[in-house]
Amino acid sequence: MIYYYDGTLDGLFSVIFEKYSQIGSCEIKTESEQVNFLESEIIKTDLVKAERVITSIRENIGEEFFADCFRVFKSIHPKKEEIIAVTIKSCLIYGNSYLGSAKKSAVLFNRIVHNFNHEVHAYKGFTRFREIQNNYLLAEITPENDVLLHITQHFLKRMPAEKFVIYDKNRKKASLCEYGQYDEVEILEMNAVDSEKEAIFKDAWRGFYDAIGIDERKNEKLMQANMPKKYWKYLPEKSDC
Repeated sequence: MIYYYDGTLDGLFSVIFEKYSQIGSCEIKTESEQVNFLESEIIKTDLVKAERVITSIRENIGEEFFADCFRVFKSIHPKKEEIIAVTIKSCLIYGNSYLGSAKKSAVLFNRIVHNFNHEVHAYKGFTRFREIQNNYLLAEITPENDVLLHITQHFLKRMPAEKFVIYDKNRKKASLCEYGQYDEVEILEMNAVDSEKEAIFKDAWRGFYDAIGIDERKNEKLMQANMPKKYWKYLPEKSDC
């Protein structure tokens, strides 16, 4: 049996509430993936039912697990809905010890959380901002998982007095942040122009980088070990890589 939902976390929790007894023997997919199957059903989002699932998770499993459910939901894993559903049901039946077991869904759940957290940590260190028009700072990212919210929260704390945009190029959306507040908006194309000060800084930095570099001592493997190559395009001195 396949259950379709609207792609929201509340929608997924509505499926879990309504089809609790069938979790583990069904598939859960978004309506955008819908194909005409004989054995399928669309489950409408019910905020009251979703809230009851959320309350049960928080009271019986814990706040950290609830936060981890959100991380898994924001991942790119193709079976994330079923993994979340099975893990929630299993924890409610067997207790929190299930999360430390060798059961397939527990292992997958923890692995996805680890991968998500690793990517968030990497982007906290490797995200690079540049000054564009109207005194905004812009950072462009291309994460595998949907980490935009987590990255935004990090930089809001670090730069509460700044105006900045973090643009997820893979998902065509951005966080528009001004003085500690933010909105998430859809942006199909980012037409940003470097400020005059930014252009001067980039030229100066490239000149400094070239001046101190010694071609005979370049160690690209060491460079990639310190910063994976997929992040190099955000560095002025490596933007042509």
